[in-house]
Amino acid sequence: MQFTTIAALLSTSLLASAAPTTSSTPLSRRACSIAYPQSIGFPINYDIHQDAGGANSVSNALTFSNVPAGSYGCQLEVNFPTGYPITSSGASAVNIYALSGETETLFGTVTLQSSPVAPTKFVINSATCSNVMTYKIEIASETEAGRVAFADTKDAGFTMTYNC
Repeated sequence: MQFTTIAALLSTSLLASAAPTTSSTPLSRRACSIAYPQSIGFPINYDIHQDAGGANSVSNALTFSNVPAGSYGCQLEVNFPTGYPITSSGASAVNIYALSGETETLFGTVTLQSSPVAPTKFVINSATCSNVMTYKIEIASETEAGRVAFADTKDAGFTMTYNC
């Protein structure tokens, strides 16, 4: 009988300590930090194109050198406001390669476009943050002609989010 009484008391005290508590401080959403591509100034005019058969291919470089040391969760994104002008023709999907020394690794493929009715966001991929993160952007097709061109500004284009 004493065992049942002690077990009941312990059970009641454990349930009371596991009950949720209320806090007078409201939780706030954690904000991500944003890095913009390295440039002399904005806009950065991207023009990625090639002729049929992959001839006259022009790729563009994309570098982030402003992500602070110790950052985590780096995510390459492309954001466009509603109706943002992007010129594209032919095979307009682009491959984005992460560059590390002499090595190129396919990081993602995306067709850059904006919506006439809502902002557009593309998450390319995520990676471990480093002091310098460099990418190469080129037309994805090896044989078809294609072109993508747009102005990258603080409001539209490539960004690196981190510390989310």
